[in-house]
Amino acid sequence: QGLCPERDFKVECGGFSNRPVYSLKHVPDTSLLVTSGPPDSSLQVWQVSAEDSDVIKSVSAISTENGTGQPWAKIAATSTRAPWVLHGSRLNNVQITEVESKKNVYVAASRSSEELSDVAFLDCNTLLVCCAKGQLCLADTRQPQGPLEAVPVPS
Repeated sequence: QGLCPERDFKVECGGFSNRPVYSLKHVPDTSLLVTSGPPDSSLQVWQVSAEDSDVIKSVSAISTENGTGQPWAKIAATSTRAPWVLHGSRLNNVQITEVESKKNVYVAASRSSEELSDVAFLDCNTLLVCCAKGQLCLADTRQPQGPLEAVPVPS
């Protein structure tokens, strides 16, 4: 499932974005893509055109509180309830945004500003966040402003 090169898209020359793309995620069950990359941690939302065209066009941008110079956002997408994107560049700014309305539906609580290496949805209610130094944290979206709790890792 998801997008497959040569089947769903083919880049012959050039590209579709005027900024670097460090992460690209397909929003399941939609024709939407979400990308992130420098110069800041904002997200770009793209739409893959219908089957008779191979055009990827910009739909919107999801801005974050981080300014230029912050690490680019790590992203994960799901459409279990609605098209959502989980994103953040540091542990203290992990959030879920509804892609179409750009409304924040969840913000995790953490005082740590440790940089993230990856984020993921484990299911429709549970998130996994991996910090750059290897710490894993879990959060439950049913707890607004819920804490990111460190997962004990056996040594």
